[in-house]
Amino acid sequence: MKRILVFIALLSVLISCKKSSYVAKFDKLPQERAGEQIAMVLDVLTSNKNGWIASLPTGVGGGYGFYVNFDNDQNVVMYGDMTDQSAAEVKKSYFRVKQDMGTDLVFDTYTYISMLNDPDDSVLGGAGKVGFSSDVEFIYDRSTADSIIFIGKKYRQPFKLVKATAAQKAVYEAGGYKTAIDKFKSFFSVNQNPYIELGSGATAQKVSVTPNMTNNLDIGKRIDMTGASADGKITSNTEKFSFTLDGISILNNGLVFQGITFVKLRWKDATSLVAVDASGKEYAVKNSIAPLIPLNQLWGSKYIGMLSEFKTIYPGTSATGTDILNYFHNNLAPSPINPYNFNYGRINFVWSVVNKRLTINAHTSQSAGVNTWVTASTYNYTVDNQGVYKFTLLSAPSEGYAGKMIAKLHDFMLANRVTFDYYIDGAVVYGKMASVDDPSIVMTFVLQ
Repeated sequence: MKRILVFIALLSVLISCKKSSYVAKFDKLPQERAGEQIAMVLDVLTSNKNGWIASLPTGVGGGYGFYVNFDNDQNVVMYGDMTDQSAAEVKKSYFRVKQDMGTDLVFDTYTYISMLNDPDDSVLGGAGKVGFSSDVEFIYDRSTADSIIFIGKKYRQPFKLVKATAAQKAVYEAGGYKTAIDKFKSFFSVNQNPYIELGSGATAQKVSVTPNMTNNLDIGKRIDMTGASADGKITSNTEKFSFTLDGISILNNGLVFQGITFVKLRWKDATSLVAVDASGKEYAVKNSIAPLIPLNQLWGSKYIGMLSEFKTIYPGTSATGTDILNYFHNNLAPSPINPYNFNYGRINFVWSVVNKRLTINAHTSQSAGVNTWVTASTYNYTVDNQGVYKFTLLSAPSEGYAGKMIAKLHDFMLANRVTFDYYIDGAVVYGKMASVDDPSIVMTFVLQ
């Protein structure tokens, strides 16, 4: 009985203990800490009156650059490197900093950064419904003395902002971003076979440097480096970039080529361009009279194939080549050979160098390319020392929706010996397929 009474006494002591005896692990409530971080992020963004130079890789496209300036009334002004207009004309909108999954920066009215998220593929050329898989809401990650970094809320791409100077602000506000971009594009329009040298003297390795300055979803706003090593093997690597006032910044921590990390291309003086690696070493960008490596040697290494995009005929395509390609593109609408209405279609050339095969995939879609039906035809090939290809049939166009629409291209592949070369239009490099047997037939494509 005595034991029971002792137990009851102990229990009543425990029950009577006050909650005030609990010591919190943190000295502030979660909502207080969240409020302080919101205030800190807002202060960092708005306190630099010269604004910020920003960069953003997209989820499925290339990289993009911005100038942004935030004020205390939640206004933001912006320039972006997507188009001539976005680079030269200021765009005003609103922003918020709020608490959600973390401390979020939100561009909640339409601005230039919203173009990368626009579901209308006619705005900038992104994919239907998802654009470039980019964000307008970003979660605060970290900051330093001169930068602040956010992460895209959905697509997890880094949105990096670095403090601008008063001089840089003045250049942006005077339309100088477009001028800088035009100068960079002009250099590569004049110097059509640019390269840098690794090493020196007779053993120096020439490495081609190719920035694609279009907004093409698959290859645009990316820079490529390609070269032949001592054993003759072709190596290549690609990374996204954004335009800056003095050249381009290579995103995602740089482009690694043969152990060297390249982080930017910039002007050394008014006319000389240099590539710069992570250690600060400079490599002069020179120009070759002819391409360093023939196109046919790059199948399977730098390029996996070619693309004829929806109802697009590229520069350099001849009249007879246009007829062959348009037999597919124009018949996507209802016609005597096609009873269906397709609102999207494309032709992809896909190389399998190991097997010496080329597959042509003809895509058709009634969902603006979100989902496609594929009609495939596959060819074996031989290639001689002069780079002349001869194709033989492995499998005819499958009986898909595009079986008849692709017929003219299919017949061309079997009836002609062909060569592949570059076609350069301004700063854009296309792949050119030309008939050896009938020189009037030339078709150009986007290189992939």
